[in-house]
Amino acid sequence: MTSAILTRPLKTDQPIETIQELQDHLYNAIQLEFSTVPLYLYSLYSIQTQGYSQWSAGMSALRTIRSVVIEEMLHLCLARNLMIAVGGGDTIRFYDQEMIPTYPSPMLHRLPKLMLHLEPCSTNVMTKVFMPLELPAGTDAPPEPGWYQTIGQFYAAIKLGFERLSGPDLWVHNQPDFQYLSGYWNQDGGGAPLVVCDLPSAIDAIATIVEQGEGADPGNLTVPLDPVSPQEGMTELSHYGKFRQIGLGIDQIGKTWPVPTDPQRTQWDGPVGELAELFDAAYCYLLCLLDALYTSSRMASQPGQTSPRYGLERTFIAAMGGILFPIANLLVRQPVGHDQHAAPAFGYYAFGDAQPKRDQLLDLCARTAAHYPSLGGGDSVLHLIGLLPSV
Repeated sequence: MTSAILTRPLKTDQPIETIQELQDHLYNAIQLEFSTVPLYLYSLYSIQTQGYSQWSAGMSALRTIRSVVIEEMLHLCLARNLMIAVGGGDTIRFYDQEMIPTYPSPMLHRLPKLMLHLEPCSTNVMTKVFMPLELPAGTDAPPEPGWYQTIGQFYAAIKLGFERLSGPDLWVHNQPDFQYLSGYWNQDGGGAPLVVCDLPSAIDAIATIVEQGEGADPGNLTVPLDPVSPQEGMTELSHYGKFRQIGLGIDQIGKTWPVPTDPQRTQWDGPVGELAELFDAAYCYLLCLLDALYTSSRMASQPGQTSPRYGLERTFIAAMGGILFPIANLLVRQPVGHDQHAAPAFGYYAFGDAQPKRDQLLDLCARTAAHYPSLGGGDSVLHLIGLLPSV
C-alpha cells in the first residue's frame, strides 16, 4: 500500500496549488479507501455464526461490518469520481498489481504508524486496528514530511485544494458521464453516489466520505444517513461508532473460523489451493468490472438503446455478495492443519491474454467445482459467473 506514496508522493507541508498535486492527493485517497475493503471483508468472512445476535437489540457484527464495507465501496467510487472530474480518471486502474493492496502494510497517511493485517474478527481487532483506522480526529494537526497526521487533515487538504483551484481550468477535462452514479444499495447504512461537476458537488462528495467515517466529529458518533441532505432523526453510526459497538460487545461476533493472519494462496496446494486461487481470480475480475465501468459512458450509443454501463453498475456489488462471499465461505471451512483453516488472500491474479477473462474465470471455477460441487449447479457461483458481463 505504500506504493501510493512512492508512486505519487505528496507535499504534505504545503498547500495544494496545482491540478497535478490535487490528482496526486486523490490517487492516494483512492488507494487509502481501497485498502480498507479487503481488510474489513476478511474480518467479515471469518465470522462463523453469521446470524448471531440477529434478534438482539444490536445488529450482528457481520451485518455491521457489511454495512461499512458497502460504504467504503461508495467512498472508493466517490474518490474516483473526484479524480475523473479533474481530468485524472485515465491514470487509475483497480486491476493493477501496484494498486491492489497487500498485507501486512502500514496504513497510508497515519502517524503513529498503524499496521494493517488480514486477521479474524475479534473485539481486539476492533479496538486496536479498526477503531484507530477510522478514528475521528482533528484536521489541524501539523503535517509531517511526506505524511499527514490524520485522515481528517488529509481530506481537509483535498477540500482546500478544490476550493483554491476551482475554475474553468480545473473542470475542463471532466467526463461526468463516465462517473459512477447508479447501482448502489446499503440496507444497513446510508450515502449515495453523486456526479462531481463543480465545487459544490466536489465538497458534497468529500463530505460523504468524511462524515461516514474518516475525520468525523470526535464528539458525535452519529452521522446523517444522507450526508448531502441531512434530515432530523435519519442517522446512523459512523464507521468508528459501528466498530466501537462491536468492540464493546453490543453487536456480537459469536464464533469465528480459525483462519490465519495475512494468508497467501500459495501456502496451500491441492484442491484448497485451487479454491484460494479461484477467490483471487474472482476478486480480480470484480476489479476488472470496475475498470470497465469507468471506461464506459452512461450515454447510449444509439437512441432507444441501453448503455452497457447499466449492467456494469448493477453488477459489481452484487458480484461481491453472490460470488465472492460463497467462495470465501467455502474456503474458511477448509481445515489445512492443526487448528487452522484456509482463508481468502485478496491477492493479484494474472489473467492471460489468450481468451476473455470471464472465460478464464469460468474454466477455473469448473475445475474447482470438481472438488467442491457446491460451486456448480443451478444458481451457483459457476452459474452466476456465466451471467457476468465479459470484460
